[in-house]
Amino acid sequence: MSDLAVRAVDSDSFGRVESHGIDSIPAAERHGTPRELAFLWAGAFVNYASLFTASLLTTYYGLGVWDGLLATGLGTVAAAVILGLLSNTGPRSGEPQIVFTRRIFGLRGSYLGAGLTLFLAIGWFAVDCVIAAQAGAQLLGGGNRWITLGLVLLIAAVSVAVAIFGHETIKVLATYGAVAFAALSLALFVSLAPQFHWAQGPGVSGAAYPGSFVLGFMTCFALVASWYPFASDYSRYLPATSPTRSVTLWPVAGIVVPMLLLGLFGLLLPTIDARLAANQGVLAVISSHAPAWVAFPFFIFVVLGEIWANYFDVYTAGLVMLAMGLKLRRWQTALACGILGTALASYAVVVSDFHLAYEDFLILTYLWAPAWAAVVLLTFFLFDGRARPRLAVVAWLAGTATSLVFVNYDNLFSNLAGTPRFFNHDLMSALHGADLSGLVSIAVAAAVYWSGRRARST
Repeated sequence: MSDLAVRAVDSDSFGRVESHGIDSIPAAERHGTPRELAFLWAGAFVNYASLFTASLLTTYYGLGVWDGLLATGLGTVAAAVILGLLSNTGPRSGEPQIVFTRRIFGLRGSYLGAGLTLFLAIGWFAVDCVIAAQAGAQLLGGGNRWITLGLVLLIAAVSVAVAIFGHETIKVLATYGAVAFAALSLALFVSLAPQFHWAQGPGVSGAAYPGSFVLGFMTCFALVASWYPFASDYSRYLPATSPTRSVTLWPVAGIVVPMLLLGLFGLLLPTIDARLAANQGVLAVISSHAPAWVAFPFFIFVVLGEIWANYFDVYTAGLVMLAMGLKLRRWQTALACGILGTALASYAVVVSDFHLAYEDFLILTYLWAPAWAAVVLLTFFLFDGRARPRLAVVAWLAGTATSLVFVNYDNLFSNLAGTPRFFNHDLMSALHGADLSGLVSIAVAAAVYWSGRRARST
């Protein structure tokens, strides 16, 4: 093997600390095929968070099993196609997603995206740690706040230790972990199938039903959209000649298939015991109604699955901190972000109603990402990467600001006592609670950017 080949392997190989930070990956060190993106993204979505997100639609939104699955599928596909398109910036540039956007939003504009992505990544790390700790507590008979806190610290430490190694180690562990979790989920599903109420219909009707359906659609859309700023972080090692169609569609497959399968599971679980699901969550339903021989290993892999998801969070957070100008090595920034996420997760274990906190997190963290993605994709695919930084930032902010008018704040902050009547209450009432913020942000950002570019060219 030549020296060049050795350097290519050493820079990104399993079990070794990745040597690259936010620098562009040289052509000689590119490797892999677009098909690997399906398994990598499956590793991010074959976990309890996907199941739990879908369970919200039957437990709290009032949808039935099959219309809930339709909302899950439509929201996931719509968001996954955008993520797949964003993944193409990786092979083309060899750069992490936020670094690539410097050429679109300018250096200062990219810092805004970097700061928001850092908050998003650290927040996801905290969410995954709490979910894993709650599953671990179920293994110990339900546990209490302090047991859960101890598990948070342990899970966070393992997550950070693996994420420090980098891209190839994350890819391998996430792939094999996803296969193991999927197998256990299938065994659990079969064991519980006789208890499911497969034909359960929606609990809402009339004018309120479209609002519930849209809310379910947007919740699943938000789950995927919150990964937009991560997209090319995991495709930048692919050769620059990778086909656009393959780089787009393999991530879509890796996201949609797990979300549909685990989504159906999540939608059906509350039909076994709706009251228990609403009060204690679907983990409690599994603990109470599944045979121990499959429930016990499933809970173990819920813990491991969230650890695998944390690899992505810590890795991207480390890259973002480098992009913000911190003079540290990538593994050092990953460690720092892991510590911040651990502190947030430790605080989160005292939240009394986790499903509401999780829903709030999804909506609040993704509000800016759809408009941002719209500007990135228009520049990349329609304007050959030729940037207009000021216009790009204006379009992004216009889309985000407009979307704030269409957020269902009453639902978002329903867990707070004495919640005030929000400024858009009448609009939300007219829309029957339908939160259209993500779709509106894309449309407005695209319209502002497109019209501004066309006006400059005439």
